Amino acid sequence: MNLTDFKYIIEIDKRGSISQTAKEIYIAQPNLSKAIKNVETEFGIQIFKRSSKGVQATRDGQNFLEYARKVIRDVDELREHYGKERSEKLTLRFCVPRASYIAHAFAEYISNQDDQMEMDVDFRETSTMTAIDSIGQNGYDLGIIRYQRRKQEDYQSLLQLRNLEMQVINEFDYLLLTSADGELAEKDFQSPGELSDGVEILHGDSRLPNGEYIEFYREGREAYHPKKKIYIFERGSQFDILREVKNSYMWVSPLPEKMLERYHLVQKEVGFLRHKMRDALIYKKGYVMNQKEKEFLEHLRRKIEEI
Repeated sequence: MNLTDFKYIIEIDKRGSISQTAKEIYIAQPNLSKAIKNVETEFGIQIFKRSSKGVQATRDGQNFLEYARKVIRDVDELREHYGKERSEKLTLRFCVPRASYIAHAFAEYISNQDDQMEMDVDFRETSTMTAIDSIGQNGYDLGIIRYQRRKQEDYQSLLQLRNLEMQVINEFDYLLLTSADGELAEKDFQSPGELSDGVEILHGDSRLPNGEYIEFYREGREAYHPKKKIYIFERGSQFDILREVKNSYMWVSPLPEKMLERYHLVQKEVGFLRHKMRDALIYKKGYVMNQKEKEFLEHLRRKIEEI
């Protein structure tokens, strides 16, 4: 008997869909199907009947789910009674892109933890290729990578070679981030010429799998090449540069309003460039997340919806 399988089946029943459950609790769909098969084989019952609309519990499945929920409740009560939840250790090891919305969600999640809880947290902001290289090494089990949507097949092939799975968690168009007091904050950006005097800030290790730097493309035209560039490696320095260097800007995923106010920045849409991006969760095939990892990812998903 595996309590994790019980929990997966309860979550599937709650949503009526294996694929939707996989998406929302960040578990690979084959792992959920395997959990159903394991329990059905062990107890000799059929838990769900499938249709084009999803899954629905059979009569045996309904009885099983009633007992499974009781088992989970009883185990939770035992843990509470003996203080195991209070002494639980928070262990998280993530490789993530230098994305302010992820850092913001992470800080909120950590701040909401029990003050008495032990922590062993490694939150590494790095490049996509470093994140891919790190999964399965030095204790890193999960990562988030960022790539242009037009490079989807390149990354799928690369991850398959590395025995990694991916789930897209956010899709967005890059916005231009600049100082609220600067000249760029007043422009509408109808043509590349309006950025000709700008200073673009880039992360120096943002490379594609083939070693090339990421470039943005004008819709239906050639790549856009900024004349003035500053390469940085520490995310924190970007805000100082944006405030102090005239006409400096960078391309970012949408930021929370709270961060824009804190650093006195504005983010603006720029329609003449192609900058459609994806952030995706990556992990070794077959990896089963612990409760804290799932909690953080659920918190991150809620922050993405808010933004």
